[in-house]
Amino acid sequence: FALQHINDIALIKEDVVNLRSKDFRIEAYDVAHMSGKDMVGVMVVIENGEPVKSEYKKFNIKTVTGANDPKALGEMLERRFKHTEWQIPDLIVVDGNDVQINVAERVLSQFKLKIPIVSVVKDDKHKAREILNAKNLKPQTKKAILLANSEAHRFAITFHKLKRAKSFLQ
Repeated sequence: FALQHINDIALIKEDVVNLRSKDFRIEAYDVAHMSGKDMVGVMVVIENGEPVKSEYKKFNIKTVTGANDPKALGEMLERRFKHTEWQIPDLIVVDGNDVQINVAERVLSQFKLKIPIVSVVKDDKHKAREILNAKNLKPQTKKAILLANSEAHRFAITFHKLKRAKSFLQ
């Protein structure tokens, strides 16, 4: 009994250590195109406030015609969550407003996932003006959200320029 009790305590302590050391994973998504042409999407990963570039993903948008960012986001999220081997995030960041949040929530419900979703709303100069759905988040999480959003935007623009250049050469 005493040995079993010691073993149980050791397992509980191990679980507590594992919970504390768990990385807080944020996935941010963005779409880039020029009037609907050469549309691409990206996923970036931030863990504990740091970019994890080895886990960034690029998506060529295949089913959307015209400039329809919400529909492109839906396609990208559906394709992403079909990859059950990829780690599930603790938070999802989308670029836009309530429309993009609703699209993300619809896709997550298809996969029976409950992951918090926030959206970064931009002003006329494309600067973050507001984070929707972020009421109970800590200041450092909000900072990581803004980093994730700007990193997704940068990565999407870079990928789109590359795709546009390839299209131009063909």
